[in-house]
Amino acid sequence: MARLDILVHQGCLSEQSARALAQEIQHELPGWQIDVRPAEKRDTASLGILVFPTFVLEERVLVTGIPQKEWLLARLKEWARENT
Repeated sequence: MARLDILVHQGCLSEQSARALAQEIQHELPGWQIDVRPAEKRDTASLGILVFPTFVLEERVLVTGIPQKEWLLARLKEWARENT
């Protein structure tokens, strides 16, 4: 099962947008594990995160900010084709 973590800065205005996008993506990709969670200090140190929200696909930063749903879905589906 593929895993997408969406790291947010707790209390940030974009957290709600990230959660809404996660629900839409989950509907399109029901076999994926998608979690929205507050970033921890170790996340920012190990991944070099400077911008939130950050979309982390299998422990690698995919994109930061709030991407367009269609763009994100295309990247996730492409990754799934290449890694399954």
